[in-house]
Amino acid sequence: MKTKFIALLSDFGTNDPFVGTMKGVILAKAPGLTIIDITHQIPPQDIQAAAFYLMAAMPYMPKSTLFITVVDPTVGMGRGILWAKTRNHQFIAPDNGILSWVDEREKIKEVRFINNSALFLPRISSTFHGRDIMAPVAAAIAKGLPEKNIGPVLRDYRKFPYPRPEKTGNRVMGKVIAVDHFGNAITNITQQYLSAKSIFTVSDRLVKGLKLTYASVTEGEPLALIGSFGFLEFSIRNGNFAKAFGVKAGSDVEAIMSLD
Repeated sequence: MKTKFIALLSDFGTNDPFVGTMKGVILAKAPGLTIIDITHQIPPQDIQAAAFYLMAAMPYMPKSTLFITVVDPTVGMGRGILWAKTRNHQFIAPDNGILSWVDEREKIKEVRFINNSALFLPRISSTFHGRDIMAPVAAAIAKGLPEKNIGPVLRDYRKFPYPRPEKTGNRVMGKVIAVDHFGNAITNITQQYLSAKSIFTVSDRLVKGLKLTYASVTEGEPLALIGSFGFLEFSIRNGNFAKAFGVKAGSDVEAIMSLD
């Protein structure tokens, strides 16, 4: 699937030359591509956060975007590198679970094990497969490399289950699945489980009702709202909710939906 768009997501940060070097390899081999930086601020080695933000960003990317997702704590330890496709997009990622939740947006139709070493850079670092393998392979695919030349079809790859909320009566149990740059705690609970008068408990903190905006409360006050990606999140106006209340990915959340 030829493309003009490459989307990058990583835990590299922007202080070091890792992101720029990957872009350089891609553009040296396929000039004229548009490279989209989804984020490079995934918490280091946080594969679940990467899976979440990949899932959340997918619907907003141009059709036929090729995503390169590099959060790779076992780089150089024998894990494979995958290429996958859905109806509208393609993906390159280490075989460590990052692609687990793509199916929540578009069903994965095919996965291949990237093993065509003719596409790689001449020297392969054991610590930077994003530059030496993923970037040049992405450039070749973007220019129209036939899928059969990527590598063999793979029937089994690493996946972890999507953490669906559990509903019992008017109670919903969920989890914090990511904490963003502002300290907002993003959960796996969507609006369909809630009402405007829902009452929430997260890390022993009680929060009442859903607000429409971050500015709906006074400064320093906590609130709950449906964030821009459609998930319940907890925030403090002009503050950091996660830091203030010791919340992190995996923290339990309970929502009680008002029956009024």
